[in-house]
Amino acid sequence: MQKHTKEELKKGFETAFIDQDFISNLAYKPMFVSNNYKEGRKVLSSIEDELLTCNRFYISVAFITLSGLTPLLQTLKELEERKIPGQILTTDYMCFSEPKALNKLAELKNIEIKMYVTGEAGVGFHTKGYIFRKDEIFKIIVGSSNITLSALTKNKEWNTKIISTEHGEFANNIIDEFSLLWNSTSSKNYEDFIKPYTVKYELIKKQKEISKQVEVPSIQQYKLQPNKMQVEFVSNLQKIIDEEENKALLISATGERDIFMTDARNLGNIRVSAAWS
Repeated sequence: MQKHTKEELKKGFETAFIDQDFISNLAYKPMFVSNNYKEGRKVLSSIEDELLTCNRFYISVAFITLSGLTPLLQTLKELEERKIPGQILTTDYMCFSEPKALNKLAELKNIEIKMYVTGEAGVGFHTKGYIFRKDEIFKIIVGSSNITLSALTKNKEWNTKIISTEHGEFANNIIDEFSLLWNSTSSKNYEDFIKPYTVKYELIKKQKEISKQVEVPSIQQYKLQPNKMQVEFVSNLQKIIDEEENKALLISATGERDIFMTDARNLGNIRVSAAWS
């Protein structure tokens, strides 16, 4: 590490944590990152700035929506043209991330995307971290902001941007944690997770819409989720449709008839025969 870089990091640390009146280079100063429309501050701007100046990036967030991703797409496409590699890790936690957003990310050739499957892992997943590397320097934003429009532009979000060298303890700890999650057997590649996740997402979306139509909804109605058999049924039925078949047989031992037949009708022009015991 060059002596100049080390000195600038020390000065930035002094301004951020010892004396705010001490003058230092903004590029090396740890910062509080939040949304404040009165001052024109957005978390989105901080992320864009770091993306445009890095030569590699890693992102781990629980939620990704299309409205949150859209403002970043132009920047991400520019990185694709410059062949700047990125890894993005999200999760099926609460089935909140939108498949359309994940599909958009998968279209970018420079980005590898994975999904951490919480049911398989047995733990929740609620990380919000953005890691940017440029040569020997890491700039890391960690806090409360997912990739949703509200989180990146107007919500009350608290994030901290830390500057570290590649030898710093903080940078190494967070890179190790990201690598641990990324390489976990519970983290699935896009090709492996997208179809079953999309089926589950659409089923839950439909159940929520039905629940909202009830005059006095209960909390339990908003917690409805398809069981494993239902997800497998809809996934397998979609495969049959993709193969241009027009018949399917469902054998169910218990009262799953209504949701199965509803989902079957919504998946395409396929004739489903059902046998109930």
